[in-house]
Amino acid sequence: MTEPEKTTKEPQIQVSKEHYAAMKYDTLERFISYHHQIFSVLKLNPQTLLEIGVGNKLVSWYLKREGVNVTTVDFDKELEPDIVADVRNMPIPDQSYDLVMACQVLEHIPYEDFEKGLAEMRRVSKRYAIVALPRISAYFELVIKFPFIRTLLKRNFIDLAINRHLNFGGFETSGQHYFEIDRKKYKLSAIREKIKNHFNIIEEFSPVLNKYHIFFILERKP
Repeated sequence: MTEPEKTTKEPQIQVSKEHYAAMKYDTLERFISYHHQIFSVLKLNPQTLLEIGVGNKLVSWYLKREGVNVTTVDFDKELEPDIVADVRNMPIPDQSYDLVMACQVLEHIPYEDFEKGLAEMRRVSKRYAIVALPRISAYFELVIKFPFIRTLLKRNFIDLAINRHLNFGGFETSGQHYFEIDRKKYKLSAIREKIKNHFNIIEEFSPVLNKYHIFFILERKP
């Protein structure tokens, strides 16, 4: 496979290292997202994982504790990743990791480079990838849980949600996200098609109590 074309737009550090240590960063919703990152990885049972985007290192710490060989990559050297690199151009040999994960990362690069990031993830993955992206929406959600629900229904709870995709600006000038999935400019259907150019979608879901995040569990195309 040929080396990916280098982007003409240099990455910019969007938040400081202290941002990830602030109490307001680790909300209940974010911990729900951490849970799904961790257990989505463990369900795929990889021996090696490349985590793109260091964050506060909670996810990589937990997975290492569970025996996964985790390598981290981030272009911000202040976060002390194992590899300092841009997701669009990683100095990593082809098919180096069983699983490559980028959760709440790809929206930090320009939308026109979204597929460039996906192509790099596919290139360095042996088989699987996990991507999570923000989705602008308003929703009503009802979560039902009762004794013996797991015995009766083989699930931890019933999650009923009515979700309406929205579209509005603001994030483009926030200095952090270049795009978020909405119903007009960055349609979910368009995001899926870009993903399908590089991966097969095994599963797609938004976590309970955090419909802002949408997860894609992926298998690389040959």
